Amino acid sequence: MMKQTTTLLIRPAARGGKYLGADAANAHHHSAAAFLLDPAAERVAAFGLTEAATPQSAGPADLMAPVSRCAPFAADGDTVGVRLSVDIAEPTVFRLLAVGPLSHPDQARVVQADITLLPGVDIGIGPQYPEGLVVEIPGLCISAVAAQWQGAQLSCRAKVTMMCGCPIRRQSGWFWPAGDFSVRLVTCTQRGAVYSYPLAFDDSQPLGSSFQGQWDNQAPGDPVAQAWVYASEPKLGNQGCYRILPALPLPPLRLPRDAQRVLREADITGNARACAER
Repeated sequence: MMKQTTTLLIRPAARGGKYLGADAANAHHHSAAAFLLDPAAERVAAFGLTEAATPQSAGPADLMAPVSRCAPFAADGDTVGVRLSVDIAEPTVFRLLAVGPLSHPDQARVVQADITLLPGVDIGIGPQYPEGLVVEIPGLCISAVAAQWQGAQLSCRAKVTMMCGCPIRRQSGWFWPAGDFSVRLVTCTQRGAVYSYPLAFDDSQPLGSSFQGQWDNQAPGDPVAQAWVYASEPKLGNQGCYRILPALPLPPLRLPRDAQRVLREADITGNARACAER
């Protein structure tokens, strides 16, 4: 059978948030990476990086309006997305991987799903169905952590956002109200005891997403050996973690070996593009 080119438009989005647009992008305006893999050989068939240079890349103004589960999410020509193309002669199952946000590599998550592509049958190409395939990335992004974890008084400050970078606020009618989130400093002492200290939302920060706290040390005679910031949004099952102590090298993303190779070799200063299978 003759091979035909099939193109898939992938739009990465935060669970409960917007698409991974400019607020989730690194200095090169890439907010996410996407792969199509041969699941048997775990070899990359196509790869691309999203371009998210403008605020509009996070989605149109009506994106957060309620929709039926059987209806597509809002998208337009400015919405972030990446097109991946493969040449196939018969229906083929590929493993789709989406990685983001690239603004904070230590907080990036990998989402994967097996999908069937049909020869010559595109997804998300054309004005009738512009949404493409939306891939939700669950979690919460924790950054800008400053903590004092030893001594009689402990303190911690952290920034917590949705994976798209959208802020948490104490504001009536806001999509991500502070009351929906729990943020804690968690310590484990040298003797193995675990203690939890709740951070409060900091109303003094006009941009939101800031949590802070100061507490008496619950075990001043037992030095802290490990410390983390935990964040959770029980309503949607989003959770995040930031390791404070011990400070460890950034672990590699849990990707198949060939996907790790392609990501290392990618020219992230260029436009998103598909890479032929090697």
